[in-house]
Amino acid sequence: MKTAFAIVLFLAAPALAQAGASRPGRLLVAPKLGLFEPTSRLGGAFYAGLEVGYAAPLLEHALAVVLEFDWYRPKASGAVADPRLSSGAQAADGSYQLGLAEFGVLLSAVYRAEDLVMPGLTPYGGLGPGLYSHRAAITAFGTTNIETETKLGLQLLGGIDWNLGPGAAFAEVRYHFARVDFLSTGNANTGGFLALGVGYRLRLF
Repeated sequence: MKTAFAIVLFLAAPALAQAGASRPGRLLVAPKLGLFEPTSRLGGAFYAGLEVGYAAPLLEHALAVVLEFDWYRPKASGAVADPRLSSGAQAADGSYQLGLAEFGVLLSAVYRAEDLVMPGLTPYGGLGPGLYSHRAAITAFGTTNIETETKLGLQLLGGIDWNLGPGAAFAEVRYHFARVDFLSTGNANTGGFLALGVGYRLRLF
């Protein structure tokens, strides 16, 4: 994980060094919505995020430092298959429901290739660390158990901007890796793919 922080700092250092240059930088703000698809057995979930970034004057605003806050809550349900649950005077119901709420704080170094494909289109890609706060709530056998944990992870992203008005509409994908070690989940990767994220990126100056 120290390597991930080092990569972000290495990529972001030239941009921050240029912050005081005569040509102003750009402040970027982008609300986004999407569909998150875990790599585990959890189901797909609605995703909401808010991105705040700074594109420095360096390289024609190609390098940006981005901070993002996001939230999603994948779920799973099923039944425990065990003969002992159906034995005895009163048979136990082996069904369960699991909801895993995840709040992430992501720091990324992003490279933006403006007008690379055609005027008005800007593909971009980035990477960096993420701090993920997890809250798992599992209901089974008439009781609800809640577990919480905060872990560092790693995330990669890519997307494309389309200039529209004072900003740009965009679509992007992301993968992140973050592990938890709950009684309800075991030692598992709760990461996955932002299968499709869309939004509007404002350029405030």
